[in-house]
Amino acid sequence: MQITYGRDGLLYATVLENGTRNGAVYRLNTDGSAERYSGDLVSPVGLAFQPGSDVLYVSARQTLEAGGGVWRVPPGGGEPEPVVTDLPCCLTLVDNQPNGLAFGPDGYLYLGVGSTTDQAEPPPGPASPYAEVADYEATILRIHPHTGEIEVFARGIRNPYDLTFTSDGQMYASDTGIFLGPGDRLLAVNEGRHYGWPYYRERGCDNCPPRPPNLTIEDDLLPLRDHSLPRGLVAYTATQFPENYFDSLFVTLWNSVRDGQRVVRVDPKRVPRNPAAAGYTPEPFVTGLIRPIDVAIAPDGSLVVADYIYGHVWQVSYAGAP
Repeated sequence: MQITYGRDGLLYATVLENGTRNGAVYRLNTDGSAERYSGDLVSPVGLAFQPGSDVLYVSARQTLEAGGGVWRVPPGGGEPEPVVTDLPCCLTLVDNQPNGLAFGPDGYLYLGVGSTTDQAEPPPGPASPYAEVADYEATILRIHPHTGEIEVFARGIRNPYDLTFTSDGQMYASDTGIFLGPGDRLLAVNEGRHYGWPYYRERGCDNCPPRPPNLTIEDDLLPLRDHSLPRGLVAYTATQFPENYFDSLFVTLWNSVRDGQRVVRVDPKRVPRNPAAAGYTPEPFVTGLIRPIDVAIAPDGSLVVADYIYGHVWQVSYAGAP
């Protein structure tokens, strides 16, 4: 489940229906009712309106167990049409597929695509000691929204769940670690860079493949607690909150670990180069949640949080200094 606002000022969400992995895009009306906006989609996750239009793009799977892509929903809703298909998918029935979508300042559509293995483990039977990483696997892709032409923007990101841009055009991404734990993190993502997956031996994964000798790996912006599962991410570019909140990152931490099940705030310009050594921790912003999965900025500048288990949507507004 992810959320976004349309030009009509209404909230749109990808929703799984009737306890299955099948679903659709829904629109939340001003009276609190929800209506189905799109046709059927398999495990829909990311969604983004093309700026200045009512054309909606959605990431989903082709089937429950294989193939991912991006679909376009026409203005006013209706049947999705494929834009990109046959992307790498899927590690499990619930994780690692085409994920969050965001339009960049260049007008292109950016998509996070998860890995199809946990730590490059090989398939059963005689094989090399590690699985081959597919070209579009564990990447952030840049997609022409009209033609579907694809470029790899960045690599080595195990499961980039959500993407956002600050006002200066810098991209940030949330990423979840391997099943053993290491690798939950926030990234400042730059074109052509590699962010380390599956070469996680330096993170304590002895079964991961060794780093190729000539590969340069970029540092995390902020490592997060193992198994915290960072999900939704948004850069605050509105004006309702105090001025020092501008361009802060709001991140949902999904899992029930210490300091999890909350929304945290991170000022990316104030994160020290070695956060652990400096004792840096993100600021708790909303606590008491169950499974927070996404965040978005409402038209009035408030922050909206989607909580997955019961389908709750919370709105956080600034009421002024006490």
